[in-house]
Amino acid sequence: MKQSELKKQLLKQIDINDQMEVEKVERYLDLVRLYKKMNSAITKYGAMVPIENGSQKFIKPNPAIAEKVKINRALIALGKDLSLDELSKTITSNEDDYSESDLT
Repeated sequence: MKQSELKKQLLKQIDINDQMEVEKVERYLDLVRLYKKMNSAITKYGAMVPIENGSQKFIKPNPAIAEKVKINRALIALGKDLSLDELSKTITSNEDDYSESDLT
């Protein structure tokens, strides 16, 4: 779903004269953008990233994974606040740019 289509869909579900609700939709869209950026970073750099700290070299989980989880929680919470429970679940679960085979 494109961002403008999502915005239209979200705005249809709220009172657009209520500025608080409109602000929540804008925040929701910002979080969706961040979620997609985190997903792109994970795809680009992988689930594990090499770290060099002076002479130390090690591999650790990509920090974008933890951030993606936080953003997902915020999307769900904001979606509930906007009464978008079902919509928030679909957006966060269907917008991933990977297939099931990528998980194995």
